Amino acid sequence: MAETETNANNHFLMAEEGISTEDKKVHENNNTNRPPSVRDKLIYGVEDRPPWPTVFLMGIQHFSISFSGCFVVPLIVAKPLCFDVDREFLNQLLGTSFFIAGITTFLQSCLGTRLPIVQGCSAAFLIPVFVLFSLQGPCPPPITSNSTIEERQFVKEVAYERMQQMQGSFCLASLAQVLLGFTGLVGLLLRFIRPITITTTLLLISIEILPWASDSCGTHWGISSLCIFLVILFSQFLDKYDIPLPRGNKLAVFTFFPILLSVAVTWILCLILTAAGAFPDDPAEYGYKARTDVYSDVLRESAWFRFPYPGQFGVPKVSIAGFVGILGGVMASVVESLGDYHACAFICNTPPPPVHAINRGVAMEGLGCIAAGLWGASSGFTSYSNNISIISLTKVASRVTVYCAAGLFVISGMIFKFNAFCTGMPEPIIGGIMATTFGMVASIGFANLAFVKVDTSRNLFILGIALFLGIGIPNFLRKNPGAINTGSAVVDQVLNVVFGSGMFVGGVGACILDNIIRGTTEEKGLNWREEMAGLVDDDVDDKDEEDKKLRCYDLPFGMNWIRRTHWMRYFPLSPTFVGFRRKHRSL
Repeated sequence: MAETETNANNHFLMAEEGISTEDKKVHENNNTNRPPSVRDKLIYGVEDRPPWPTVFLMGIQHFSISFSGCFVVPLIVAKPLCFDVDREFLNQLLGTSFFIAGITTFLQSCLGTRLPIVQGCSAAFLIPVFVLFSLQGPCPPPITSNSTIEERQFVKEVAYERMQQMQGSFCLASLAQVLLGFTGLVGLLLRFIRPITITTTLLLISIEILPWASDSCGTHWGISSLCIFLVILFSQFLDKYDIPLPRGNKLAVFTFFPILLSVAVTWILCLILTAAGAFPDDPAEYGYKARTDVYSDVLRESAWFRFPYPGQFGVPKVSIAGFVGILGGVMASVVESLGDYHACAFICNTPPPPVHAINRGVAMEGLGCIAAGLWGASSGFTSYSNNISIISLTKVASRVTVYCAAGLFVISGMIFKFNAFCTGMPEPIIGGIMATTFGMVASIGFANLAFVKVDTSRNLFILGIALFLGIGIPNFLRKNPGAINTGSAVVDQVLNVVFGSGMFVGGVGACILDNIIRGTTEEKGLNWREEMAGLVDDDVDDKDEEDKKLRCYDLPFGMNWIRRTHWMRYFPLSPTFVGFRRKHRSL
């Protein structure tokens, strides 16, 4: 962490008057050494260390934003796994998913790309899981107070058997992702992935997720609209107004915590309206999911503490059909993450991630998916785009805040009562936050077009065709489930997973067209990484300039030894990796 605690406190709390001359000099010197773009756009950079209250509250905000995805995916997967027939199984699945999300987030931000990226449950793995278990018949009847010991044991055996099959498939399929990172093969993809491909991928991520946000908002448009309005109010209009504190200090609460404040205010309103009887009691009526007591039974029935451990559901078993299907989800997740890495770097005003950082990032995600298989989480893990958009709202890009979020995930995975409390968030609030954050992901995608000459027939054609492929093909498959029929269930499953993912189909389509259609350097954006790096120039001397610009991607330990060791230049995960072409350190 390069920045001193003094610099962080001067940014967070600063008096208008009465600042000592020495403090002013420290503040000016620290600002002078930071990139101009960072001074203008960010309050805290990637390597800055904010004061601990800011770290904790920003960690809570990252946790709360990614909570919905890590909460919803386990609930969806619980049905084909038969984990929803017993509340104890469901809580165990949810806690395990949170626990592994925290571990994977820490690995990514500390040893992976080292960018402030939160890892969470990926929806790309849902389709193969549903297909895998749809052929095994329905789940047993739900457990009730009148269920016998034999019935409970039978339910447990069925649920654990399915979980073991999914665990083995995750472990085996995720090895491919680990190999892509450790061997440096994923770095080769960067020669072919350019701004148009990244833009298409990010746009299609938003297009696929926003309908989910719309459905959640539709449970009560009044509450969700209020949540969206408060986010806009706090982040765009009140961000210039600070809260006065004693001794002339000021707290930039609206700049730092627009999402957290919006959730708190809206949740309190829902609590008051629920107590007043303003929302219906019938689950079938409009507005029921705005109640704060919908999931109160979860809080009552969950245990206080449980520590997830490997093999808690039994020994993983390998299923060939599951392995091949989930492998398609792994590849879709890799394509999504490549776009997220560059989007996060752009938002954080850092140079594009070099090859070694991308190699480590993909490898860490693969290790996280293997851990998901060993522990028994609900799905594999991928980078969360909505947390990246939070950085642009709060202007806080410090990776320390993501460490805090990772810790909160681990804690929530062990303390089931806290986990159960979080499940009480009304669904319209979740929808409002998703609508706000995922809408910004699309804007981030458009920002990448600044590095290409977009107003040409070539690029407009590529964007149009890629978006059509990413929207049209998955939509056709959803409306025609049996359209793919090769005579092989395994092949059909793989093709449905691959062509059912809009971000994968559109991203690959854009990548292929961008590489085979002739165009100028400006049209293709061949120098886009160099141009992006120019936006965050350090204003330092020519000597070791590249190392200083890329220091945020260095490992947190052993860098002196790594730089002295010649053979480390050929290790794909090393910060001194020269790439497959020795004359370039990064592509």
